[in-house]
Amino acid sequence: MTRRRAFLIVQSVLCALAAGLLAAAALSLYFDGAAKQAEGEIFYAMYTREKVEEKLRPILPLLLGSLGMTCGGLILGVRDENLDKPARDDRLLRDLGSIRDRAVHQTAAPKELTLRAAILSLAAVLIIAGILNGGLEEVLAKGAAICMECVGLG
Repeated sequence: MTRRRAFLIVQSVLCALAAGLLAAAALSLYFDGAAKQAEGEIFYAMYTREKVEEKLRPILPLLLGSLGMTCGGLILGVRDENLDKPARDDRLLRDLGSIRDRAVHQTAAPKELTLRAAILSLAAVLIIAGILNGGLEEVLAKGAAICMECVGLG
């Protein structure tokens, strides 16, 4: 393994770890706010700058390290040597060709049609469940609030 390859692997791991920790911090902030909202606390007091800083402070060194490695890689010109080469997989090309031919010359198999119908039915059931659960009114109210307050319509 070359130094460049090791650098790219470490950089990728740092970026993935930073993304995962940011997502976890956002979810933690959301669940804390949802719990406080259930207790009856004012909505705007739940998500303050201080609370966001509190969640992001432990992640900051990792974010800065990831950003530093990315900038360092750009400055030093570290690139994957196979980046510009096309992927060549004969089996994949053969499979893609057969899929294209089947799509042009045949209709979908009965199993595929059954699967498509099941997924479509499940989607319809979940949409109806969301409407009956009150989700439609909630989305409409949030959309109206955004238009009235943020965009300035009305």
